[in-house]
Amino acid sequence: MGRSFLYKGIGKTFVCKYFACNRTVCSRIVSGLITGSLLMGLYGCGATENTTVSDTQKQESSQEDLEPVTFTFYNADGMEDTWTDPVAQKITEKTGVTLKMDYPADASDNRIALMVATGEYPDLVFAKGDAPTLIQNDALIDMSDLIDEYGPNIKKLYGDEYENLRYSSDDPSIYQLCSDKVQEETLETSGTAQLQWAVLQENGYQIPYTLDEYTQMIRDYMVKYPTINEKPTIGISIACSDWHWYTMLSNPSGFIANGSPDNGQWIVDEDKEEVYYKHAADGQKEYYEWLNKYIMKEF
Repeated sequence: MGRSFLYKGIGKTFVCKYFACNRTVCSRIVSGLITGSLLMGLYGCGATENTTVSDTQKQESSQEDLEPVTFTFYNADGMEDTWTDPVAQKITEKTGVTLKMDYPADASDNRIALMVATGEYPDLVFAKGDAPTLIQNDALIDMSDLIDEYGPNIKKLYGDEYENLRYSSDDPSIYQLCSDKVQEETLETSGTAQLQWAVLQENGYQIPYTLDEYTQMIRDYMVKYPTINEKPTIGISIACSDWHWYTMLSNPSGFIANGSPDNGQWIVDEDKEEVYYKHAADGQKEYYEWLNKYIMKEF
């Protein structure tokens, strides 16, 4: 899943069970979204885009200065207050908006469940895999009308992928703004089995293309360097606790075993319009046998 910024209680005079919002506050939040989207879109722009931005800046400079306002933002994937970088400062400069950041205390943090239980929510939240919980408990609103009215740059940023922001065919609401698929360009295959540069250097920077080649490189390196910093050399390590198993075990198993893309636990055959359980597909059994053989017995 892509990173998703979820917004609760943002509406022109929208009143919901948990949060009420007037036009001024809502316009300020959406203004921040537009500015953020514009700044993201500036990356790699040419002269034409710069001219447009210049016109926009002139228009904004003629507007009445906005009084500063602070909104709370809980980031389930965060580890620190990041509202200090140049992008954040530019958003504050253009909109008057500052985000007060909050994030999990540790891996067992159950803040989203606590929000639902108490009905007390921040102004914005990145809930990671718990977004459906918030949606099912009416904690998020549909941003479609707000984007239609205030967010032309949001639509421009997403382009052909804009309609994919909708939650489902049964519920076409837009609850989340995701970074996934935004101006996406695949440059190279990555995120599969990885090697330290030291191992590649020992092999003349030869790239392994099979599990056998990969295994042999690690084995040879461990024989030559049985210890590193006076500690036994570890050939392969995988972090599989809690949600990490998705990114460290499940996803690479599809990449390596049969070249399947990251569609969760499924393989989608777009030509046949059929879906298969990934871990029952060809190559998966052999991949996990390889892992068990070398991680459990040799490395």
